[in-house]
Amino acid sequence: MVSSNDQGLVYNVKLSSIGPSRITGSDVVSEPNGMDLVMKQHYLKFVYFFTSQVADELTIMRIKESMFYWSNDYYMICGRFRRSEAGRPYMKCNDCGVRFVEAECDKTVDEWLEMREYSRNSLLVYHLPIGPEIWYSPPVFVQVTKFKCGGVSLGFSWAHILGDAFSASECFNVWGQFLAGLKAYGPVKTLQSPKKLDKPETQEPLSIKRVDSVGDHWITANNCKMESFTFHLTASQFSHLLSNIWNHTEIDPIPSFESLCALIWKCVAKVREGHEPDIVTVCKKDPKNPRDENLSNSQVISYVKADCSILQLDLRELATLLVDQAVEENSHIEAAAEKENGVADYILYGANLTFVDFEKANCYGLELNGHKPEFVHCTIQGVGDEGAVLVFPWPKDSENGEMGRVVTLVLPEKEMVKLKTELMKNGLLPESDNE
Repeated sequence: MVSSNDQGLVYNVKLSSIGPSRITGSDVVSEPNGMDLVMKQHYLKFVYFFTSQVADELTIMRIKESMFYWSNDYYMICGRFRRSEAGRPYMKCNDCGVRFVEAECDKTVDEWLEMREYSRNSLLVYHLPIGPEIWYSPPVFVQVTKFKCGGVSLGFSWAHILGDAFSASECFNVWGQFLAGLKAYGPVKTLQSPKKLDKPETQEPLSIKRVDSVGDHWITANNCKMESFTFHLTASQFSHLLSNIWNHTEIDPIPSFESLCALIWKCVAKVREGHEPDIVTVCKKDPKNPRDENLSNSQVISYVKADCSILQLDLRELATLLVDQAVEENSHIEAAAEKENGVADYILYGANLTFVDFEKANCYGLELNGHKPEFVHCTIQGVGDEGAVLVFPWPKDSENGEMGRVVTLVLPEKEMVKLKTELMKNGLLPESDNE
């Protein structure tokens, strides 16, 4: 949470809008499928940090001009939502534009990153949820913040109904190609939604939770205050952690993501002793969808259920559960959302304790003036009470082909102090981070 004393860190905020440089067409609409609609209360927030090396010739005018052409291809992000007569949301691609925000900061990029107070990054991402007047609400906000060193940050607030983090990061990377002049002015890209299921399935998915109607104000209603916390694991720290868990004699090592999640799952179970999270949700990139040119919510969503106390299982047993017992639910989720013609409201992140594997999201593929970002921070707005754990790569710290990890926890505030203590006991946090 950003304190009132921090509000002045970012100032001189100016708002405008950017739409396609040419008319998309009359009566062009995009219909979200069931999976998209399940995501409508969730928002992705990305912040890309660049040093002063990229600032040469990177003017606001140049950024805006490139975005005019970028939004020709991705015209859907410039639309506004409506409801059909039956109440189902759809996107009217009317070229209203993304909201563009300019701001300044008196700190340097290095000073900002050295603080490691990631809640302050919300000052670098202008965000408003969709609604209550959905026909006026932009689904995407872009904030350019100039630091006193000449560096910049790019903050993107992205309505998850448009697509998952893999689609979103690819969309941002394509903008970088327009900025560099590597992508030519071309035909409008048609963004296809997956086909709807012909026969609705009856199995109730465990990965999502139906919630009370939110109407036209797409905000998750939490029963407790949520807090976000981010920590780093360098490549050497991560390798050392895995070797301590599995030792060097393991013939068939557990994948790194599942290993890390098993450890965090056990830590959360200790904090929630008496109501351990015996069912968790796992979100991963679809291996059948190697490229993400089209916007879609195509990540694979599975649930994993433990039949006994989490505290009674060792880490290998927990990690093996995550690897071998994950039950994919995409088709069931799609069917549940379509059962009432997309009118019912659900949440995914935080319906159960949710582990999100963003290791294959190409977040560092956005280049400005030939330079990759110093650091990329991402979180999810609208996580339910059970919380979420996001795992990202940290390629800046790669060693011998191995990368570090950035982990963001979004959990109930009342659990965070005890959880940090558990993370510290298990080697995930140094004592200095448990404050």
